[in-house]
Amino acid sequence: MRVSRTQVWDCVAAAVAVPLFVFGTEVASRTRVPPFRALDVLAYALLVVSGLALATRSRSPSGLLGVMLACCAAMLARHHAYGPIFLGLYVALASVVIRYGLRHGLAAVGVSGTVLLAADMIGWGRMWVADDVGAWTIWYASSLLPFVAGAMLRMERDRRASAARADEERRLRRFQDERLAVAREVHDVVGHSLSVISMRAGVALHVAHRRPEQALEALEAIRTTSKEALDELRTALDILKDRQSRPGPERIEGLVESIRTAGQSVSLTVHGDPTGLPATMGHIVYRTVQEALTNVVRHANAATATVMIDYGRTEVIVEVTDDGTGQAGAAPGNGIAGMRERVTALHGTLTAGPRAEGGFAVHARLPRTGTPTARTQPPAAASPGKHGGREPKGTKH
Repeated sequence: MRVSRTQVWDCVAAAVAVPLFVFGTEVASRTRVPPFRALDVLAYALLVVSGLALATRSRSPSGLLGVMLACCAAMLARHHAYGPIFLGLYVALASVVIRYGLRHGLAAVGVSGTVLLAADMIGWGRMWVADDVGAWTIWYASSLLPFVAGAMLRMERDRRASAARADEERRLRRFQDERLAVAREVHDVVGHSLSVISMRAGVALHVAHRRPEQALEALEAIRTTSKEALDELRTALDILKDRQSRPGPERIEGLVESIRTAGQSVSLTVHGDPTGLPATMGHIVYRTVQEALTNVVRHANAATATVMIDYGRTEVIVEVTDDGTGQAGAAPGNGIAGMRERVTALHGTLTAGPRAEGGFAVHARLPRTGTPTARTQPPAAASPGKHGGREPKGTKH
């Protein structure tokens, strides 16, 4: 049977308590006035039993309290001196409060005070002063001291346990958030890249026999896009290692250029300066544009798409529109849901739906003072792609 460290310390305390109780009570018996009854065999037995009982403190606090209370009451009823045996009783009372709570602790205080008072009255016999208020209250008051100490220790233990549970919940929540963030990153990277590859492959198949040189260009673009996608996917999966920065506004022009290379007409308009934009917000702006353009390539059947970004002083506005027809009756998918979750994480708003004049529009507003919430915060380190890292010029392309 394995013995815990607490039980070992209980045994040590018992080994110390036995000689302390015996020697301390012997000294008290000789020096107290009026004289108390001298220690006899039964008194020594009570002192030894009470000391050894401390070894059971952690296993059975209620059993320890019963033994200690019986021994202390017997010593009082036999009119022996008040010795250190009562320290063992107070340890038992505090242990009951810690183990079983305040309600059981108060009950133990009441029972202990009453039993000790009755035993003390028996011990003093005719010398008992019935109108002495102090004599009536001393045992209840002394029993309250270990109760208070035990209550404080229990509250501290409960506080630490609650803090430990909260830390564990936060750890699990962070783990789940990181998994969700990785899933979003993979969805954005793979979805965008495969859409571009699919478009270029369609071009290659269409011109393979008539214009072989264009087919070769399309195949080269597929090779480049797939390599970039693999690199970005690899670094996205390295998110937990926190080794690389996330793509931000400086990557948007390269992203648009990669869509143009795939054969989709896209114009980019940038107002304001992204300098000083928090990295998390810049990453969300990039991912919003990327996912919106991916949807254009995959679903819109659009002739042109327009990207407008306005870096204002108080908010950032992102708008991606197209003149296609493919999304008008489509239900929102994972891409739009992911964009909305990212934007709302920064206390922003995102709308996506068909336009009255035709086509589809994605509109996001992000307050520059927004901070990510715990459940939807983007990952601490996702990877930039290699779409070309040219700085936005603040002009229309």
